[in-house]
Amino acid sequence: MLPVLSIESLRLCYGSFCAVEQLTLEVWPREVFGLLGPNGSGKSSTLSAIIGMHAPCAGHIRVMGYAEADEPLLYRQQIGLVPQELAIYEELTARANLSFFGKLYGLHGRSLRERVEEVLEFIQLREWADRCPRSFSGGMKRRLNLGCALLHRPRLLLLDEPTVGIDIQSREAIFAVLRELRATGSALVLTTHHLEEAEQLCDRVGILDRGRLLASGTIDELSRDFDAMTVGWRRDGCCDSPTKPRLERVFLELTGRSLRE
Repeated sequence: MLPVLSIESLRLCYGSFCAVEQLTLEVWPREVFGLLGPNGSGKSSTLSAIIGMHAPCAGHIRVMGYAEADEPLLYRQQIGLVPQELAIYEELTARANLSFFGKLYGLHGRSLRERVEEVLEFIQLREWADRCPRSFSGGMKRRLNLGCALLHRPRLLLLDEPTVGIDIQSREAIFAVLRELRATGSALVLTTHHLEEAEQLCDRVGILDRGRLLASGTIDELSRDFDAMTVGWRRDGCCDSPTKPRLERVFLELTGRSLRE
């Protein structure tokens, strides 16, 4: 089976500063992969490289086997991006927003109209289809933001902090949509500052710090490795409490700092 996303020995630089060094990972169909790390760890640079906004200094990125340099159109058609900042038009209705983005992806006529209705149903906004987002709650705006990235049925969906600034009920509604999307065969890569979200949603996680991938695997795998490294959960006062959630203990042990630092 072909991985949806394959990154091999990726190196990303800004002048003399190396933001990502020797990053290698794969993301598979029907998988949610959490890319975790403190601020400045290289998460955003990695997403930028995947969507083609930042050219690698070294290494390779392939999506469904396509490299952007070889097949730029086919490569980009496989990807959907849900940015942290809302990318919707407040003056357009939800249906008009989706139609606009669908046209950008090359959909037209009946196929566009049918796909817009499918996405409205999928993101649970059919009842509000003819209202403008200015009247929406934060969670509804986030769902519309997500829907705009789904019109072309991407095989790889990138989500940058998809639940920032919303309440628990809205977060759970978004999680339900993402789980259903995963069940259709898509691969999802998300960044989050909430480790408990990663524990709930992600099949695997990768922990980045200072541009390097420190660990990757399921929560169970990382926890077992952590158990082997830290008998009694003590290391100079860090991670000394077995009551901490499993992923938080692993994260603190590997990076020595919290996710928000």
